Amino acid sequence: MNAKETTDPLPDEAREALSKVYHDLNNPLSIISGNAQFLLEISRDADLDDAFITSVEDIREAADRMSEALRRLTEIRQAGTEE
Repeated sequence: MNAKETTDPLPDEAREALSKVYHDLNNPLSIISGNAQFLLEISRDADLDDAFITSVEDIREAADRMSEALRRLTEIRQAGTEE
């Protein structure tokens, strides 16, 4: 182990893995979030059943929580590049 390995918060391999996980999860999550928002708008306009609207709101809220987790993951990854 060299001096760089002992002072780096995250090894290069870990930063690369976090970047890949972020990318692999963020793209489909953006689609889920956008479509959930679209469904909410049209279901409210169409005066659909409250149970349906609640289910779509749950999907959107879960997507928001996942987005926040990915944001924290990005902070960890970026902290690993600071010296």
